Amino acid sequence: MPRTIGKLSCLKKLLVGNNKLSHLPSEIGDLDSLEVLHLRRNNGLRALPESICKLVHLQKLSLTDCNLSHLPSEIDRLISLASLGLGRNRSLTLPDNIWHLTRLNASHLGGCNLSHLPSGIGGLVSLATLNIEENNIYTIPDSISDLPRLGYICLNNCAKLRCLPKLPTRASVYAAHCPLLESLPLELDQLGLMGLSELQHVVSIVVPARDKEVPIWFPYRGRGRNVYFVVPPSPSVKQKILGWILRVLISWAPREASHLFPKLYIQEVICNKIKKQGLSHHFCVCTGVDNVWLMYIPQGYAGLQLEGGDEVEIQLDEYSETLVKNWVIDLIYEADEIDKGNDTLYQVVSI
Repeated sequence: MPRTIGKLSCLKKLLVGNNKLSHLPSEIGDLDSLEVLHLRRNNGLRALPESICKLVHLQKLSLTDCNLSHLPSEIDRLISLASLGLGRNRSLTLPDNIWHLTRLNASHLGGCNLSHLPSGIGGLVSLATLNIEENNIYTIPDSISDLPRLGYICLNNCAKLRCLPKLPTRASVYAAHCPLLESLPLELDQLGLMGLSELQHVVSIVVPARDKEVPIWFPYRGRGRNVYFVVPPSPSVKQKILGWILRVLISWAPREASHLFPKLYIQEVICNKIKKQGLSHHFCVCTGVDNVWLMYIPQGYAGLQLEGGDEVEIQLDEYSETLVKNWVIDLIYEADEIDKGNDTLYQVVSI
């Protein structure tokens, strides 16, 4: 890359991925108008010039599949940065000030051989998407639950991960192929620091199942992909429904080699013979093991307001040789939230 590139003062996008760049000239910091810098798959790129931190209008920085060992010491000066891709830089050390990027919306840190995430991650107040798959982390800091906009967390293939933290109030979590995972945030007080009554979005968790856990999660069993239940009367006239939890145990049983990703869909939800829009969800099944999909749906979400006597049907669509083995519905009432999970949940199951 020529040093004269710094004279392109009006340049907004620089896309030089999939090349053999080994370094960038310091003059790149003179690109005052630059908003997008794409350097992906430059395997010889081991470091960035400190001058890159002068790019105060930079919004997207893609460095996935390079060979970086460190980032510039003043990376927090990139005050407009919204998207940062660092995946598969396997010798990368993250500076502490990276957690000061308060406008960062999406971060890809998968495959970086990270052994831990510092509590400072809670400073990424704009973060909506976090991919930290294929790392060596044991735990996730509790400060992650302080991120008000975090909606997607990918932890797939974190082979040493042992536990999950309390969740942000609107997060979907994917944690497939985490064989050491010992505890899941299934208790009511772990579905959000603000309590279930504050949740307005679906919380979705996908994890591999272990045989010893199945009897606990499914004390009463419904089978097949058609879920049906009748909402019982409230235990007390003062207790309102806060929401409900759908837990599904899924297996993958291929009959022949397939290149399709196995998936499970909520095709539609029908309440009292009326189809409800906006409740369709899906996830990719982790192949080779059984999976558990847990979804918490708050009362009133997508216009679905359950009352005693309502008939609810949920049609699950199995794709690419997935098989629904068991399912259970937990209705959550105000007292459950107040007691923080100390009481047994009311369970409605069709056998």
